[in-house]
Amino acid sequence: MNMIKNKNVKTFKDRLHTSMQGLSVSAFAKKCDMSETVIRDYLSGKTYPSLTRLEVIAEKCNVSFNWLATGYRLEVIDPEDDDEDVYNENILRIPVYKKQLPSKEEAQTQRYIRETPPVMNYPVVEGWVSHRGLDIKKLIIYWAKGDLMSPEIKNNDGLIINTQVADIVDGAIYLIEYENFTLLRKIRLTLGGWVLICNNNQYPTLDVPKADFEKYQIVGRVVQIIKDIF
Repeated sequence: MNMIKNKNVKTFKDRLHTSMQGLSVSAFAKKCDMSETVIRDYLSGKTYPSLTRLEVIAEKCNVSFNWLATGYRLEVIDPEDDDEDVYNENILRIPVYKKQLPSKEEAQTQRYIRETPPVMNYPVVEGWVSHRGLDIKKLIIYWAKGDLMSPEIKNNDGLIINTQVADIVDGAIYLIEYENFTLLRKIRLTLGGWVLICNNNQYPTLDVPKADFEKYQIVGRVVQIIKDIF
C-alpha cells in the first residue's frame, strides 16, 4: 500500500474548501452540525478540527478521512509502476457554449454516434477550479474563431468563460451577444459607456453608449486561454 500525495491541494483549509463543493459557510455548517464560527476558523487556518470532527466532516462530504486530514490518499498500486508524480484529483467537465453545439445534420456529416450532436466539453482539474475561486456550474468553454483578438487569442484557441458576472472589469475580455452576432472583445470603461476593443488593429473598435447597454448581453468573462497547438 502506498500513499499518493495530491499535489494540487496542499493545505487543510484548501481541502476543506474543496469538500464544501460550493456550499456557503452557513449551509456547510448546518450540514456538518457545527457552528459557522468553527467552520470559518477552519477555513482561515486559525484552528484545526479534532479527529472526531474530521471524521464527521469526511462522512458528511463523502471524502476520504485520510485525504482530508493529511492530503494523502491510500492506494494499492504495483511498486514497479510507482511514480511520485501520480496523484488523484477529480476531473470536472466544462460544457461548450450552446451556440457552438453542432446541429443534427452537422453531427451526421461528422459521423457522430446515433446521429445526434455530441456532448462537447473540456476537462479541468477540480483543484484548479477551487484555487481560482470559480463555480464549475458557471463555466463554459468557447472556441475562438478568426483573428480579431490576435495575437493574444488565435483561431481555435479554447476560452474558459465565467458566466457569473457581477461587475465589468476594465480591460478584461468578454464574450458578448449582440443581435445575431457573438462578439469576443476587450471592454474599456469610459464615462459615457464602453469601448469594445479588438487586439488586431486591422479591425475597428465599437463605442457603446450607456443607453445601448441593454442591447448587448454579456455572456461571461474569459478566465483562461487554452492555446491550440495543432
